[in-house]
Amino acid sequence: MMARAWSAFISGERRALSHPQIELSQPSHSASPVIEVGKKIYLKRPVAVRILESSMNQLDPSHPFARAPGRSYQELLDEDTRHKIPDALRFQNPVDLGVEPVRAERYHSPDFFRKEVDKVFLKTWQYAVHEDELPNVGDTYVFDLLHKTVLITRQEDGSLKAMQNVCLHRGRKLVTHGGCKRQFRCPFHGMEWNIDGTFKWNPIGWDFPQIAEKEFSLPEVRLESWMGFVFINFDPNATPFADLVGVLPDHMEHWKLRDCYKGAHVGKIVRANWKVVAEAFMEGYHVYATHPQANPFIAVEQGQYDLITDHVSRFTTAVGIPTELLEEKDMSEERRIELMLGAGSRANKPFTKESQPQLAAEETTRTHMAERGRRMLQEQTGRDFSEACDADILDGISYHIFPNFHIWGAFPQKICYRMRPIDPDTTLWEAMMIRIAPKDGPRPAPGVFRMLKEDEPWSTVIDELGYLATLYDQDMGNMQPCQDGLKALGDGVVQFAHYSETALRNLHRMIDKYINDEI
Repeated sequence: MMARAWSAFISGERRALSHPQIELSQPSHSASPVIEVGKKIYLKRPVAVRILESSMNQLDPSHPFARAPGRSYQELLDEDTRHKIPDALRFQNPVDLGVEPVRAERYHSPDFFRKEVDKVFLKTWQYAVHEDELPNVGDTYVFDLLHKTVLITRQEDGSLKAMQNVCLHRGRKLVTHGGCKRQFRCPFHGMEWNIDGTFKWNPIGWDFPQIAEKEFSLPEVRLESWMGFVFINFDPNATPFADLVGVLPDHMEHWKLRDCYKGAHVGKIVRANWKVVAEAFMEGYHVYATHPQANPFIAVEQGQYDLITDHVSRFTTAVGIPTELLEEKDMSEERRIELMLGAGSRANKPFTKESQPQLAAEETTRTHMAERGRRMLQEQTGRDFSEACDADILDGISYHIFPNFHIWGAFPQKICYRMRPIDPDTTLWEAMMIRIAPKDGPRPAPGVFRMLKEDEPWSTVIDELGYLATLYDQDMGNMQPCQDGLKALGDGVVQFAHYSETALRNLHRMIDKYINDEI
């Protein structure tokens, strides 16, 4: 049912909506589905009746989705009159993906998982390693995904090359650990390959008359590097990575991603489907119940949800103002700041007596904490952030690159997540902290990967991840129970929100497009 519903959505004549990289379809016999209001384009009638007809009464020319009470995120940005708001934050592209339910079996069915492996993970760009981790000739990283294993190696000319990590003699995994290599030597029988993958030596070459050594190279895997992030793809015919991500590079240029390094990298096995883990970080309103300590200073209602392309979604969450659901309505700004400092944030140090808030006239929690963040970043990096707007410093700005990689914007440390599926009920979840390097002096060495034991809480790596470590323990508390519940539903359905879970809907839409060979 779900596949047919999405198939109805993505069939027919294709039309661009709001951005040339975003394509939505309309039945070829229908009238134009959009109306223009200034420079914006909004849906006027259903793109696919089965998907959208139940939500048409909620559309509004000023905002095409149901909207929570209070300010919109763009109206909140307008209040920052001292700083220029960057184009990255002014970008808006809400896309209506309807209210169709999602079948629970997509999260636990072995058959569906096999389709995802074959049609999604082996045909999409997968983040593997950061270039900083391979600075010297011969430096090699072993990237494992499902039943695939890849060598990524720095070449003599400074380029990177990805190759299958399999001995072509008896199929043994050629390299089990990364490091600086002069050649790749199989521990089983001693056959060797050069770091560019060409065949080097066979100790009993006389007994392999069938092998033409010039044709016995390790098979190459496609590789593209984007702002230091190295992606690989097992599909030789895949669309180039850069052609799939739209204006994402422009956004990240603003937030100095090229000047960043990987400060920490921690992983943990989660007993849940990879989509359960990914979807835990694709909307902001879970903060209200999962992270209640943040309710005094995170306004979940004022989030904004956009599609940048079919392959990239984004949500933003306003920080420094309370949720409308907060029971303590008369909390002072000073108390709110104390709570925010006590809980920690990406832009501020933990609360101490010396950091007691001293608010100037007309100053708010948001403006006060943003200014603190600017000063802290300048102290840490030697860079000038005086022109950065409050949102640049405080807000959660999360991008999801299909299918399983997340990267945050803004100037403080950028959070990255990678979800590597293991089986329908098991995922390797990795969290990385990407930090702006100091303006002067050597670039810091990348953080070393640390793998947590299954019974080891995230709070044990608070030195590496800061306040986020305790939040991840709260997030973990949802994941296996979600998987258990989805399996209990069997072939039942779950219901996503119309607007604030746009990214989740798009994830499933894109999975079906890949499975149905429509990409």
